[in-house]
Amino acid sequence: AVAPHRSPLIQAAAAMLGEYLTALLVAVLGYIYPVYLCFKALEHHKRKPEALRGWCIYWLVVALYTVGVQLSDRFIFWMPMYCEAKVGFVVYLWHPRTQGALYIYETFVSPFLAKYEPDIDRHIDETRTQVGDVALRHSQTAVNFVREKFAAMLSALPQAVPQQQGAAQSGYVPRNATEAAAMAYTSPRPRSD
Repeated sequence: AVAPHRSPLIQAAAAMLGEYLTALLVAVLGYIYPVYLCFKALEHHKRKPEALRGWCIYWLVVALYTVGVQLSDRFIFWMPMYCEAKVGFVVYLWHPRTQGALYIYETFVSPFLAKYEPDIDRHIDETRTQVGDVALRHSQTAVNFVREKFAAMLSALPQAVPQQQGAAQSGYVPRNATEAAAMAYTSPRPRSD
């Protein structure tokens, strides 16, 4: 028997449904349900930090999984059963029988991070210092730019205002452009009847 030919539109719709269903299942099984289990562990095991260690490990591995999926989705999305494998993997990570996150952490993540921890810390400190230097330099440049523009704007204001009626009465002569501008807008205007 020959399989019926599916139209490209039906095939595209099935592929999209597969991607949407996978995203939904990964969200529910990989994030929402574990968040609830983590909440229960936090609330019911407040005096047992070892009960929370498993969830810390889970979230660390899920963070690495999320980064890995961002890359793999671009290159191996076409592989058969790829979407199903993603759903299966997130269940494998938290399921009590498999404890996949614990296995991955103890087998791969912890040894790798322990080996390179000094190098990673050094790179983080160097990057933090470089980012701080760049931010400081750019903030100083921005402050200087604002000062120059503000000074230019003030120097563009009239430097001396002729004696006005209010100034003549008070005997006050403005000392700078800011005071002159303030006097120009605050002194009473003569009526033009």
